[in-house]
Amino acid sequence: MLGGLARFVSRTARAATRLTRAGRWVMLRVLINQIRFTALQAMGLVAFLAAILAFLVISQSIHQLGRFGAVNNLGTIMVVAVIRELGPLLTALIVVSRSGTAIAAEMATNRVMGEVTALEAMGIDPYIYLVLPRMLGAIISVATLMVVFDAVALASGYVAAATSGMSYNRFMVIVLRTLSAKDVWLTLAKGIFFGSAVATFCSYHGLAVKAGPTEIPQAVTRGVVSSIVAIFILSALFVAVAT
Repeated sequence: MLGGLARFVSRTARAATRLTRAGRWVMLRVLINQIRFTALQAMGLVAFLAAILAFLVISQSIHQLGRFGAVNNLGTIMVVAVIRELGPLLTALIVVSRSGTAIAAEMATNRVMGEVTALEAMGIDPYIYLVLPRMLGAIISVATLMVVFDAVALASGYVAAATSGMSYNRFMVIVLRTLSAKDVWLTLAKGIFFGSAVATFCSYHGLAVKAGPTEIPQAVTRGVVSSIVAIFILSALFVAVAT
């Protein structure tokens, strides 16, 4: 698998260097549709889950920390637990469950129905038309959704703090004391790597289908499982490197 995956990534990179003007316009149309599906249509779900998660975490944290007079540690929980770790993970998992499955199924269907072979027969690189725009769309979408998640989580965290009697100024001082530019760059970096992992593994397993339609569900399962494993491994690597 590793050899095939390396060849897949190499061919995708080569396809990016061979883009013509016509190829860029075709890729742009597919890219816009991918971003619409992956980012815009998932924004409501991501915002809802961010609000619920932040409200629950901050409410419970204020209650427990208040018993020990350690409410000032609330910023660490908000930034480290919610924004830096849980937010990117949950966002990436949402993208895998929605868009990753769709990418793998679409790629596998294109392979089984002969559309990939037809593109090659017409002199069109299927990696430019199929893989590259979905990879760029996943990267842009995951990074964007992570920013949305963080913004909604901060707002919901304030609501939770306010219901517990904490003022806006005190909440912001506590959070901003822990939040830094490093967290912003980590969020964007995770968006790039997590988005790349989702698009790469789901596209690879989708295009690897050979036998027939019965392999499509198996390709989707392999793509999703591989993406989830890769996301958790990347998250652990970020913790090891960034701390």
